[in-house]
Amino acid sequence: MLTNADAFLAIWHDLESTGKSEWERWHTYEHMPERVGIPGFLAGRRYMNDDDPEQCCFTMYEGSDLSVFESTAYLERLNNPTPWTRENAPTFRNFTRGACHRVTRAGSQHGYGGVILTVRILRGPKFAENTKQLSTLNKLTTSICDLEGVTAATIGLCDAEITTTETTERSLRKKTTESTLDGVLIVEGYNVSTIKTQGPNIEKLVAMSDVDLTPLPHQIYVLSYMLRD
Repeated sequence: MLTNADAFLAIWHDLESTGKSEWERWHTYEHMPERVGIPGFLAGRRYMNDDDPEQCCFTMYEGSDLSVFESTAYLERLNNPTPWTRENAPTFRNFTRGACHRVTRAGSQHGYGGVILTVRILRGPKFAENTKQLSTLNKLTTSICDLEGVTAATIGLCDAEITTTETTERSLRKKTTESTLDGVLIVEGYNVSTIKTQGPNIEKLVAMSDVDLTPLPHQIYVLSYMLRD
């Protein structure tokens, strides 16, 4: 992630099989440029994994801070979708979305990984964003970056209120299930095989850390397209 990105929007979903090619054109030529053109949006990345049985797409937008994802400019776009957006949004399936503030990051400050591993995390009742636990999370991301093939690790915690704001664009996805998340660990690397090998080790490091976080099964994606402001 960019050093000046204190927040990010993480989105996972699948697609109707007949709509994928059209979705990729829309997402590349209209949707990502539209989003990255909103003030406070710094970059957008799309990752794909056609072998994932439930969510073949992962998109991440980096923001200057969390308020970007509830800004007037962003909500204006969400509530006034283009005709092309209206055609593509109903093809989404198994949609998960989270507006997160970044709590810790380790590794490369400027490069982007061509491979990304995501681990959604559940916050337990004892978890709190205090100095002690944030220090532990810093140690966790540093330990993950010590693994072979890992270039960066980021942890973000989701803001439920911002994430679940009702918008016109959200209503277009009414044919699919839509879920939120407590938080996510995003691990970047440069080799698919190496990151696949490290997946269980990363989950184990999260589970063994002295914070009340439970990792869900990880997912791996390969970079398809990236756009910066």
